[in-house]
Amino acid sequence: MASSSAQLFIPYSESTQGPWIVRRASLPLGRYDSQSAAIAAAEALAPGLSDSLGRPVEIHVQHADGTWEEHNFVVAGLVAGSGYSSSAWSRHA
Repeated sequence: MASSSAQLFIPYSESTQGPWIVRRASLPLGRYDSQSAAIAAAEALAPGLSDSLGRPVEIHVQHADGTWEEHNFVVAGLVAGSGYSSSAWSRHA
């Protein structure tokens, strides 16, 4: 995780009905019923956050085993490196 970027986190939820929470550090930004809804919300928040902070935003998603994956990287409203699909997650160690 680059220190020159802002971070959004989506911790793993044990419940299939959530809540899935999008966080910026310890500040919760929203609660969602599914992981895909939380990811979509983080993607929607990231461009505005990037623009207002003047730096990139990274979105990180936690897996059931506790590991984190960098979902994508947003710079001034542009999404780069979004390797997410429901069948192929690139592990971020």
